Amino acid sequence: MRINRAVMTFVTLVTALGGTASCSDNTVAPPARPTVDSVASSTAVAPPPPDFGPLGYGKIRLGMTLADAQATGEIAKVEDMGGAPPGCGRYTATAGWTGFYNQGEIVAIMHNKLPAHTPEGITVGSTLDEVRAAYPTLQLGHNWSSADVPGQPARYGFLGIRSASPPEAKVTQMLLYNDRDTCHN
Repeated sequence: MRINRAVMTFVTLVTALGGTASCSDNTVAPPARPTVDSVASSTAVAPPPPDFGPLGYGKIRLGMTLADAQATGEIAKVEDMGGAPPGCGRYTATAGWTGFYNQGEIVAIMHNKLPAHTPEGITVGSTLDEVRAAYPTLQLGHNWSSADVPGQPARYGFLGIRSASPPEAKVTQMLLYNDRDTCHN
């Protein structure tokens, strides 16, 4: 009886300390505990949004044909603007952002309020001072402001900041366009 109690006490202690006790050779290993690496690899992390610029967003690029843009699968809807201005139309991407085409060519991408940033780090919510620091060519306009895309034949438009804006004014919408964009103000 004492031997049985001693064995039971021993088994209880070994089990409590994380080991196993068995009287046969068919021991079963304790289940593996998750490691930091296995937990991290099983957690899905969404990829960061693509850069807004320097010449496009996602698969859509300034200067590509409307047909090529539609072939990417990123265009959900195309609308003719009724001839005013001539040749202009608007498209909507499957993700919700919009843009313009002129004579069948993508000329503008308007990144509404989806999470995105320029390669220089500007995003919806950036202040006038931050935009000015990132783009020394910033020109403040009456309704919105614009700046050259560094080293590219394109421009950024920043709605929410304009000539009458205080330094703490924030970008509310971004636009990427080329010189063929005559489709909006």
